[in-house]
Amino acid sequence: MAKKSLSERGHEQPSDYSVEKDGIQRVEEQKMGGENLDRGLDDVMQDLKNQLADKQREADSYKDSMLRALADFENYKKRTQKDFFEVRNNAIAGVLESLLPILDNFELGLAAAGQHGSDKIVDGFRMIFANFKSLLASHGVQEIFPLNEKFDMHFHECVRRVMDDGKENDTVISVDRKGYKLNDKLLRPAVVTVSYHEEQNKESK
Repeated sequence: MAKKSLSERGHEQPSDYSVEKDGIQRVEEQKMGGENLDRGLDDVMQDLKNQLADKQREADSYKDSMLRALADFENYKKRTQKDFFEVRNNAIAGVLESLLPILDNFELGLAAAGQHGSDKIVDGFRMIFANFKSLLASHGVQEIFPLNEKFDMHFHECVRRVMDDGKENDTVISVDRKGYKLNDKLLRPAVVTVSYHEEQNKESK
């Protein structure tokens, strides 16, 4: 074998140099691969976060829709109950109002019977009359008998005015017919006579 010249031997690289070069290259490739893997994981995590945020917004939207639906349903129930009670009360008021003339006649009959009838019979009818009034009261019917009270146009109907200096102006001095109301609903106004002063009469002239 021919010997290499000195110049040729000077340009030769050690044998372990290529090994070291390959090792560095592999390390750099592994490092780049790791960086790429980290970037890939970051992208995956960001994508999952975005999907989670979208699902959260979707869930919040469903929750808001459900709460609105529940609120609408509660309002519907309240309106339905209010309408039901209003219809029922109007029906009851109509029936009770039709009974008021009978109540008036019953009371007038008792007053007349008390003067000419048998005490036992009158007492029996008074008991029936008391039971009748108690039944009406159990359904919320209240009597309006505003004697000596201030005239109230919402519950009283004035049929005459009488001068009475001993009473304050617009005082009810007699009740010609009782009035009735069902809870706060007026069934029939009380028919009354109202007082006024002489000074007030002069001023009106």
